[in-house]
Amino acid sequence: METLPPTAGEPGTTAAPPPLVPGSRSLRAILPESYRQGGFADRFIAGFDDTLAPVVTVLDCLDAYFDPRTAPDTFVTWMLEWTHTSLPACVGPDGRRGALLLGRRLHGLRGTAVGLELLVRHVLRGRLELVESGGTYWSTGPRFPPEAASALARVRVVLPSGTATGNGAREAVEELLREWVPAHVGIEMTVVSQDPPGIADPTGGAR
Repeated sequence: METLPPTAGEPGTTAAPPPLVPGSRSLRAILPESYRQGGFADRFIAGFDDTLAPVVTVLDCLDAYFDPRTAPDTFVTWMLEWTHTSLPACVGPDGRRGALLLGRRLHGLRGTAVGLELLVRHVLRGRLELVESGGTYWSTGPRFPPEAASALARVRVVLPSGTATGNGAREAVEELLREWVPAHVGIEMTVVSQDPPGIADPTGGAR
């Protein structure tokens, strides 16, 4: 008569220890061999390995969390708050990472045409068309310049196709751009979204 093999848990049997956690951080991997006799220590410490493995993985990759190119999106948003950089919701992950990568350079050029160009190109991922009035004004006394001598900047920003501009997004972009223009300069703002160009069709049409 054929006998069935004993199952784990029956007297005289020993359950196989669970597999080791991948990597060299497993507590069971550094356990002295004398403590691993019988399998009890393996099964007992396996619970600690399963609990600590995610924490150890984060600590091993901590530098990647502070690199804008590899950080999770939620961590990128958190780091933007550290620099008091408020961006509209329509700015995608690439634009937010670009703001962090530019960092001090972007904020140092705030209020200049170069800074505005960096903001639009690397953060909003759009195209900037800027026309400035130019000119100078001088006075022998402390007085405001006449209205005719006031500086004026005409700013037109073309956002990439697919950028959401509804639900107040366009207004949020305009407010952000106004913060990057000097306070004494008047501004005429236009924000548009570029339609995707048609692809030429050999038959003469577009698709």
